[in-house]
Amino acid sequence: MRLAEELALVLLNEDSGYFEPVGAWNLSCVIAGSVLADLSLEFRIDTDTETLTLLDAKETGDPLLDPVLEEIASAPPPVHNAQYWIEKTAQRSDDAMDIILDRLVEKNILDHDSGGFWSLSRQVSRTGTYSADDGSTKLQVKTRVLRAILDDEIPDPRDVILISLIAACDALPLLLTEEEYEESRERIDLLCKMDLVGRAIGAAVRESQGRPVQQPVGRTRPIPVANLLKLIPNRNLRRGNLSRILTDLYREYGPVFRIKKPFSEKGVVVLAGPDTNAWINRNGRTYFRTRDHMADFEQLYGASRTLPGMDGTEHYRMRKSLRAGYSRATLEARLDEVYKFCRASLEKWVPGKPMPGAAACQELMSVQVSQLMVGVDASDHIDDLLSYEHRSLVTHVQKALPKFMMQTPGMARKRKRIFEMLNRVLNAHTPAQRKGKPKDLVDHILSLHASDPQYFPETDLSFMLVAGFIASIYLGSGLSFAVYGMASHPEIYRRVQKEAEALFANGDPGRDDFRMSAIDAAHRVFLESQRLYPVIPMQLRTTMNHCVVQGFNIPKDTRVVFAHTAAHHLEETFPDPARFDIDRYAPPREEHKRAGAYVPFGLGTHHCLGSKWVELQMTINLLLIAYYFDISVVPKDYEMAFNPFPTSAPNSKFRFTITKRRHDF
Repeated sequence: MRLAEELALVLLNEDSGYFEPVGAWNLSCVIAGSVLADLSLEFRIDTDTETLTLLDAKETGDPLLDPVLEEIASAPPPVHNAQYWIEKTAQRSDDAMDIILDRLVEKNILDHDSGGFWSLSRQVSRTGTYSADDGSTKLQVKTRVLRAILDDEIPDPRDVILISLIAACDALPLLLTEEEYEESRERIDLLCKMDLVGRAIGAAVRESQGRPVQQPVGRTRPIPVANLLKLIPNRNLRRGNLSRILTDLYREYGPVFRIKKPFSEKGVVVLAGPDTNAWINRNGRTYFRTRDHMADFEQLYGASRTLPGMDGTEHYRMRKSLRAGYSRATLEARLDEVYKFCRASLEKWVPGKPMPGAAACQELMSVQVSQLMVGVDASDHIDDLLSYEHRSLVTHVQKALPKFMMQTPGMARKRKRIFEMLNRVLNAHTPAQRKGKPKDLVDHILSLHASDPQYFPETDLSFMLVAGFIASIYLGSGLSFAVYGMASHPEIYRRVQKEAEALFANGDPGRDDFRMSAIDAAHRVFLESQRLYPVIPMQLRTTMNHCVVQGFNIPKDTRVVFAHTAAHHLEETFPDPARFDIDRYAPPREEHKRAGAYVPFGLGTHHCLGSKWVELQMTINLLLIAYYFDISVVPKDYEMAFNPFPTSAPNSKFRFTITKRRHDF
């Protein structure tokens, strides 16, 4: 492995899922120093405390090293020192870190959580070793470093350079106890002096942190204010298409603009565009938090903290604890139940009769989610549950309605039904009731509470137990959009039906049958429906630290909107963006792979934990619908219109008709 890769492993904090808090610029400098050290070990450069000399300009074949080598080789006189090149290289450290982390995931040394968290793979955590590129087995790098410092073991020359780099960014006190660090100072100083290259680069890293020669100084611009009156004639506003409205505003005002609410001077700052999305994915954990927008909503359910309202280390811990409950593997183990519940709902679909598309798909998803995630049949309560959740989201998260709207007699009755349902869920999850049954989300939640009732107390159980029902809102809308996209494009519908016939011709397929090649068209229908009709078109945040985004200064305590799906409708990211085209996602086009271009599941650390579950469940439902029915949209030229709150959903005018039942149930 490269020194840069091993340095990342040393600085990874398993508790937070990210790097030790050494400071953004300091981290950039030490990553840059590790790249220069790797070039030295490849005999491309030589360095001492005064100069850095090019020895060989031949490419290494490594995209981590070669851009830096090329820049050094093409630099005009005079010859610069290591500090100069560290500060130059530090400015591209984000790209270097992306390469480093991707490599470590590919080598099965790190696992990557969808929210942008990293952790050691189970194999490395269990054995304390990893396989090197040459096939040998190496001791985990953090263990080697600690042994060299604490046990006086003679380190490998590469490890000496590594220790010099770690010491240069003041990360050793984060790896050692205070007593260990104080007792080992002489040993650390000795190790840092053992290698000339390590000593020179380590000193240059320290100098860059203290007084960077080329640390960029941002010149900020005033944030433009959007004129919402211009939207009155906007067709997307009339259709309720919030995602497209955000795209229109991005085109006019750029990646950062302000929307002033009525009677509010500050309003909100909107961040939009693929480059901004990529920046948020990389840096958002440092600058934004969610809890401000979730506090009132949590209190409705008697909770003080929820997974959507957590930030930082405690959020990461909750994600790790509940990850299995939302995983694709968990759904794959219960495919027979997915088929059963889906068919039970589809049997109610009557051929020849126009059906309300959103309501039919919502019922289909609600039955499956309640059974698979919370282990109970909620069909008798589901309308009240969804109505209460819709109202509470609009009132207490989006703040589009006054709070007294949650105090009406109707809402009071629905709230009572919710807590009746919670008792039903708890009664269904006693040891005797769950014996022999696969573990569902509620089982994982209750296990977390039992293992650490202080971290996850009973007061927070109520919200998490209804999380599955809340998820069904998103899934119902998502399936509605996908069915519309599929049914309104007969040639695509036929491709999905062909896959469905092949999969279900000889009985129900098992988990191994769901290879991507077997479900390719159906899977891409869902991907494209979420591009054109994202269920969550934006996210609310608050800046907890001052930041500069795309040259605009955003102070702390600013209310921010991540308009992440504005990138979905840009010609430069998705050519002919208004067209429903599932071939965008196939090679060689793969338009969704541009950084920040395709983000239907949100940005940063709050990226949807169950995204892989959702993709599989949606794909299976589309395949079963296509297998059993020929469907057409009513009328055939109907163009989707939206209910934009609390999440984007088809409005009540979306209808479809079953023109033919293809198979018996």
